[in-house]
Amino acid sequence: IEPGRSSLQASVENFIESSRDRARASNQKVVVSLQASTEEAAARWQRMVFRSVFEASFESAAQARENVQLEGQAAVQVAGRYGAGLDLREGGVGVVNGRGTPDLSEGFALDFDCFPTDVESGKLLTWPGIVSIEQRRDGVVACQVRAGDGYFFTNITLETQVGALQANRWQHLRLFAADSVCKLQIDGKVVATADLPIYLSSPQDVPVFGDI
Repeated sequence: IEPGRSSLQASVENFIESSRDRARASNQKVVVSLQASTEEAAARWQRMVFRSVFEASFESAAQARENVQLEGQAAVQVAGRYGAGLDLREGGVGVVNGRGTPDLSEGFALDFDCFPTDVESGKLLTWPGIVSIEQRRDGVVACQVRAGDGYFFTNITLETQVGALQANRWQHLRLFAADSVCKLQIDGKVVATADLPIYLSSPQDVPVFGDI
């Protein structure tokens, strides 16, 4: 490799360093790979990063941008943990139409805050073809993530211990699915894990908060 600012070596080093910085800033893995040359294209470097594909914010501006639609007795712009929230105490659902159905086959992370007024059974989030998260009796949280070998897909279930979700307090739920592993966290603590097949499924519809 010829030395110099514009050399291939300097370009690769800059690309690797910027990928490292992005991983540190996002606290998410950044995958860097070299794509082999073909008859149509030269060899090239590429990276895969986690990025936000929809924002289920219930502030008025974000509600319009993400095309959030309410059904039943659902209400928005009520007091949430940070800003406005979605109130499902009287039933109903909040549908996040977003900006299309993103490709999540390489992995995803879902984060949201919830304030259960009881520990009875009910759906928290349903994203057809991808994932469902529900609250069961006694504070158990169950998740189903759809994954498979590329030909056959099935629902992989994670289930927490009793009392993982508590009534009358805010809690932060985070579901991470990538690299053949699925993890559910509540307030930063891992409460359930499961191995996943290599391929994740694709969305069949938009995500819905609440009981469908």
